[in-house]
Amino acid sequence: MAFKRCVDLLEGRIMAGEMVYKEQEHLSLDPTQGCQLIGAFRAFHGIKNGYVVLHSPPDCHSGMLLLRTLCDNADARIAFSGIHPRDFIYGAEHKALTALKKVDETFNPAFIALLDACAPAIVGDDLDAVEVKAREDAGIKSEVLYFGAAGFHKNMWMGYESALASLAKFMDNNGDSKNKDSVNLIGFKDDEFKSVADLTEIKRLLEGVGVTINAVLTSDDFKHIVGAPKATLNVVLGGEGVKLARMMNKEFGIPYTVVDYPYGISTTEMFLERVCEGLGKEVDKSFIAQERARVKESVEKVQFYLHGFYGLSCAIIGDTCKGVSLAKFLSAELGFDVKVLAITNKNFVCEERLKEISGLAQEIMIEPDRYEMEQCIANVGIQMLFGSTFDKRLANVAGVPFIRFVYPTIDNVALTETPYAGFRGVSTWLESIVNSLVSRYYEV
Repeated sequence: MAFKRCVDLLEGRIMAGEMVYKEQEHLSLDPTQGCQLIGAFRAFHGIKNGYVVLHSPPDCHSGMLLLRTLCDNADARIAFSGIHPRDFIYGAEHKALTALKKVDETFNPAFIALLDACAPAIVGDDLDAVEVKAREDAGIKSEVLYFGAAGFHKNMWMGYESALASLAKFMDNNGDSKNKDSVNLIGFKDDEFKSVADLTEIKRLLEGVGVTINAVLTSDDFKHIVGAPKATLNVVLGGEGVKLARMMNKEFGIPYTVVDYPYGISTTEMFLERVCEGLGKEVDKSFIAQERARVKESVEKVQFYLHGFYGLSCAIIGDTCKGVSLAKFLSAELGFDVKVLAITNKNFVCEERLKEISGLAQEIMIEPDRYEMEQCIANVGIQMLFGSTFDKRLANVAGVPFIRFVYPTIDNVALTETPYAGFRGVSTWLESIVNSLVSRYYEV
């Protein structure tokens, strides 16, 4: 009744002319990132012998499944509890427990992450109790972790950080033995475009300077994540996962270093130098010289095209990890004029990283609304766009070449060992940029 009186009063004021509404366009908020559930899912799905169970209605599950399957058709380890609308009244903890049992029996994973969506969180399903029951159930052999992932709590990058940090409870530091010259890669996401090739290249680079990878968080088996404290150093890619790195520093005494994602020659060299510095060893200069020579040989094959890059205006739409690194590479090494750098996802060191590139881009936008971002890019005028699948409409409207490099990329596949990261990645970047420019049809 109170609500009806409010509506009647509002209608009366409108009819009396006291309140006038003008029709306006673009009033809806269109953020450039998803919710906490997506971030948590990305962190947990990177555990290669793990599984994710969503306690959600079908729509949340289908969304996550679609994003994952279109990245990799062969690796989508996600199930859901099958909440029905009637469960919004009486609750459905029993369905979550049943889903855990079925996944454990069918797939026998080493680890299961139980995530709830908005609806059961609003209803108040007690999934902490479900986790306890799962641990007490002798039939469930998998390690089970409940993580509250309701989207209304946090955004995507915060969900990712918290989910990654929650894995610290499983880490085992028994024996206090360290693997000499070994590192953990923190903040690597296995659903990024060219992630497999990038990880292969990063491993090759580290091996080239005498460094081994102890664990990749997260793109590794659960046992390696459990054994993460055996590493000598944590390497945080672009600041992603720094919350976990700080926890491990406090609990296990493992130092950490934040490095740029290795795009381009200079950043890759700095990446190797920072890692070796953190381990207290000298970087192998001969290895870097050898790699530089290979890059030079490759670049010489397109040297005439490179002259056309100088002053080429572009916009970059990406997260803090990769967006900032790409801006440095394009500006410092290829001579691009970065008109707009739109950071779609912050992290805990975003402000510090942006200080490093002060003045590099004409306009830097932090987690902008998509409409405002697109208006800004349209106003400055660009000749090339770098972003994700979600940005291809903007490139089409602007009539400029478009290169995908960040999540989500679901309209391009990457099956060959052609990384964007590292020394070998320079050739891949040049291929992508040159081909996108010269293959277009231009009216004359």
